[in-house]
Amino acid sequence: MRLIAHAITPAPRPRVAVRGLRGRPLEWLESAGLGIWSTRWDTAEPLAREDVLDHHRVIEGICAATPCLPVRFGTAFADAAAARATLDRRSDALRDALARVSGRSEIAVTLLWREPSGDSAPRPPVDDAAGTGRRFLEERQARWSASDARRRQAAELVERLVATLAVEPALVRHEICSSERVAVSLAVLSPTDQAPDQIASLRRFLAGLSDVTGVVNGPWPPYTFAGIDESGGVSAGSATRLPGWPPA
Repeated sequence: MRLIAHAITPAPRPRVAVRGLRGRPLEWLESAGLGIWSTRWDTAEPLAREDVLDHHRVIEGICAATPCLPVRFGTAFADAAAARATLDRRSDALRDALARVSGRSEIAVTLLWREPSGDSAPRPPVDDAAGTGRRFLEERQARWSASDARRRQAAELVERLVATLAVEPALVRHEICSSERVAVSLAVLSPTDQAPDQIASLRRFLAGLSDVTGVVNGPWPPYTFAGIDESGGVSAGSATRLPGWPPA
């Protein structure tokens, strides 16, 4: 029997009106002025893909009641002592992260190119008289030029998005050109009471773009901003990944 972790919140235990994974009891373990919310789980019972959405439901319920740091799905502790040891070991960093997300929610923006990149778009013909080596170099240079142009354009879009949001750069995380189709993936940590207005402002901004189509999601719990180390997400310390997850 292990504990599947959902979120870390400040102590004392807040009133949370949500059940654990698959409707099971939601457990609270406290140490160092912090608490971990979890569901007790038999390791012989496999997790299903549907449990990812249920994990999100649990986190949403917790975050509706108190500042919370979501824990990556499938993170499990061997027992209560292991869970408390993580709180003790990382208490300062966890408190700093909780202060960062307190009163805020995450808004996610994805911009997709309307047209294919220069790598897959039809290329201008190369003079047949040119040698094979020259043709290869010219085509490679054309691909690089198209890629550089796309990256510059994506970076400009990020600047315009941040200006539209009117938030501190420290509250924005983004990645540009992560794939041939994706121009920008951006997450912003918005004051929860301002999130609906910011979402409406973003959608108006995206409606005026011609080269990309945009999708806005949220407000969500602060998944992107829960990290306390470079690995992303709340570092689990003495936790492990539950056997069998993610599925092969």
